[in-house]
Amino acid sequence: MGIFSWLFNRPKAVKSDSAAKHQPAQAQSQVAQPDLQVTPQIRRDKHFLRVDSLSFSGVYQLSKSKKWAIAWRDSDPSTGRGGHRDSGLGAYVLADLSSGTVSCHGGMPRPNNGCVSDTGAFSLEDRHFGSSLSGTFSVFDRNGALIFSKDLTANIFTSGVSKHGKYAFCATANSPTDHGNKVFLFDLVNRVEMYSVTPKAGWPDSYEVDESTGELMVLFKDMGSFRYNVHGQFIDADQLGDANLNSSRYDRIILAAEKILGEGDLTDERTLEVLTAVRRARTLGADENPAWRPTALKVQGLAHEQLGQYPEAVQVYEESLALNPKIGVKRRLASVTKRIKAE
Repeated sequence: MGIFSWLFNRPKAVKSDSAAKHQPAQAQSQVAQPDLQVTPQIRRDKHFLRVDSLSFSGVYQLSKSKKWAIAWRDSDPSTGRGGHRDSGLGAYVLADLSSGTVSCHGGMPRPNNGCVSDTGAFSLEDRHFGSSLSGTFSVFDRNGALIFSKDLTANIFTSGVSKHGKYAFCATANSPTDHGNKVFLFDLVNRVEMYSVTPKAGWPDSYEVDESTGELMVLFKDMGSFRYNVHGQFIDADQLGDANLNSSRYDRIILAAEKILGEGDLTDERTLEVLTAVRRARTLGADENPAWRPTALKVQGLAHEQLGQYPEAVQVYEESLALNPKIGVKRRLASVTKRIKAE
């Protein structure tokens, strides 16, 4: 029997009824226990994990404890094709590094972005064959049995499992379907989807789950962490807004300022904070970026207008329109101009 026939045609691990009903339609993941008569040799360097007896080599991620490694290969070795394609299974391997053994291995169309917990529960994104905006997010236990999966009509942007395997999450990219631009949280103990919400925090650098509270934490490297509660409500919106205004990145400052100004019912003190932040954003590089300078001027104009500083608002609105006639302030400019004439 050839090595690839052995790899992809071993018996599947037994799944519970509740897990089986979540089996992803396109993944058809095949999972097998390692051959107990032969201990596979596991070799890894900084980027790749190799199991010679399985003819497997793939990128990998470690658990926080470094006991486990989940490795995956988004390519079909029989054709040498990886990435976008219409056929040819990829493969994955879960390695127990403490014992130097393969805990389970299997195949799915296009495995990517694996994550593994300290319990050995691991997640993978299947990016599917073909060109449709879609993917399947799946979580397995350390024996390869399916715990939970979610078929999505949007590409998966990021995903992962919590430290002890109690929760999993994924976030999707834009799509014209209901699954587009969403963040999902899953309870792996009860095997249920807790929520799916539009990410009010935008796109963080990473996500984590506080397993003691079930809160999903969004982490920004230069600003800290902010929380969604167990119902998917973003409860740290004010804190994130302030962090963005104080950021060293002009794009974050400008977007946060525009959002705050759009909320209404602001005090003059708060509006002045926003105006100061936008002016700082311009000195941080927004004025040198042709794509951002018109927006910065527009948002500065909104702040001036809310403060009743109409001549200043007219000046920056006109500058913004000169740079981008479609920036969306023509009516505001006309309205503010009338106010000045009426005074």
